[in-house]
Amino acid sequence: MTQSISYNSNGPRPTNFNMVTGTARSTMRTISTVNCIVAIALLGVSAILFSISFFLGDYPGAVLGLRLAGAGVAFGGIVELIVSVVFRNIARREKAKLEQLKATGICYPAEITRIISHYAVRIGWGQSVYAECTYTNREGKSCLVKSNSFLYETGFMPFTPRMFTDIPRNSNYAARVYVNPNDPRDYAVEVYASTENAQADYDYR
Repeated sequence: MTQSISYNSNGPRPTNFNMVTGTARSTMRTISTVNCIVAIALLGVSAILFSISFFLGDYPGAVLGLRLAGAGVAFGGIVELIVSVVFRNIARREKAKLEQLKATGICYPAEITRIISHYAVRIGWGQSVYAECTYTNREGKSCLVKSNSFLYETGFMPFTPRMFTDIPRNSNYAARVYVNPNDPRDYAVEVYASTENAQADYDYR
């Protein structure tokens, strides 16, 4: 939930603010989706090969070859499906923990200090990364935390493992931290996409 502060409707409001446009894409969920698509495609090809083999009853060698090929493709599809389920379960656990801490924890605005490439994974225009963030707790102490992996939109470019350390102030990513009030080590970081900071002397919206 977006934090908000009430202001006098007749007065000015601060000039720097971000508009949330959606949470960053989870690497785990994206990998799961890609593997699921591949699994369905492989199982579909396997079914086609088996179907063709039934029309070649007069050619035992061709029938055997097609069915062996179909079995091999089907095995690959099953492996991809298992991988998809594993990554989907990880993504669900991450989501469940975030939702639980949203309901029971304390929310702090966080500052992303750096974004680091994570895993040798690049999907489309996104590179798998995680964010290191700082927030100030109720005692006024600065705390360092890190997010789960997400896809950092870098544009179309070859994969180059590197560390993103220079995060501009108008970066289209921001973060919140939800912390268990009884255990500060139990936390979840929500990274979300936002528009660039709007600049205005007065905001009457």
